[in-house]
Amino acid sequence: MKAATEQNYRRRIARVIEAIMIDPAAPHSVESLAAVAHFSPFHFHRLYRAMTGESVAATIRRVRLAQAANQLAASPASVTETALEAGYDSSQSFARAFRGMTGLTPTAFQLQQQAITANLPTVTVDDRPPATLFGLRHEGPAQTIPHTYRRLAQRLGDSGRAWHEMTRIGIGSGDPEQGQGFWYFAAVMLPPGDVVAEGLERRDLPGGLYACYRLMGSYSLISPTFQTLFGGWLPQSGYEPDDRPIIELYLNHPAKVMEHEIATDLLIPLRRIAA
Repeated sequence: MKAATEQNYRRRIARVIEAIMIDPAAPHSVESLAAVAHFSPFHFHRLYRAMTGESVAATIRRVRLAQAANQLAASPASVTETALEAGYDSSQSFARAFRGMTGLTPTAFQLQQQAITANLPTVTVDDRPPATLFGLRHEGPAQTIPHTYRRLAQRLGDSGRAWHEMTRIGIGSGDPEQGQGFWYFAAVMLPPGDVVAEGLERRDLPGGLYACYRLMGSYSLISPTFQTLFGGWLPQSGYEPDDRPIIELYLNHPAKVMEHEIATDLLIPLRRIAA
C-alpha cells in the first residue's frame, strides 16, 4: 500500500474509533461505522480488521471497558452504575468482561487504585539518565496505540530483530482522553549507529527526576493508573509535574509471562515545588 493511501486509510479508521470513544454505549453497527469512514459496508469490516488487528466488536468492548476503568479509578462509583453506563445489562456480565481485560474484578481494581494513594512508598522518586529512542510517532486516538506498536514490531521484524527481546518504551504528553494536544511516540532502545534505526524517527529523551510506579498486570491498566498517580499521589508528594513527557517502560513481554506478571514502569517527570 502506498504511503499516502495508507495514511488516508488510517485517518478514516481513526474517525471510526473516535466515534466509538465519544459514545461507546451507543448501538454501533458495521453499517453506521462504515459510513463514518466513507467505506463500503460490504468490505469495511475486513479492512478494519486488517488495519487495526481486531474486529469492530473487540474495539467497542475494549473502549467501553477502558472508559469504565477510568471511571472506577476516578470516583467511588458503584460497579452496577459503571456497568450500566458502559452499556452492559448487568454488573455480573460487566465484571466478567472487566476481569477478562484487566485480570482483576472491578472491586479489586478500585482497591488497587486506592492503595496507590494510601501507600506512598509504592511510588519511588529517582534521577534517571537521558536516553536516545528510535520508533514511530503515533497518529490517531490513544485507543489505537497498540496498532502503532504492531507496525513498529513489523518493521523491526523485517530487519531481523526479535521484537520480544527488545527494550520497548513509550513516551507521551497531554491527556489521551481529551485528544487535542495529545501525542505519543512508540519506540525501542537501540545502540548508537545500529543500522536497524534507519527509517525510524529518533527522539532524545532528557534525564531528570521522575516518579516511578511499577504496574503489575494488563496494559489496559496503564491509563487509569496514570490517572490515579496524577490525581491521588502527586498532590501529596511535595512535587509538581515537569514539562518532559511521561514514560511507559515495558519490562517484559505478554507472550512470555502470565498476565499478572506483566511489568510496566510508569514514570512521571517531576520538579520540586518552589518554596
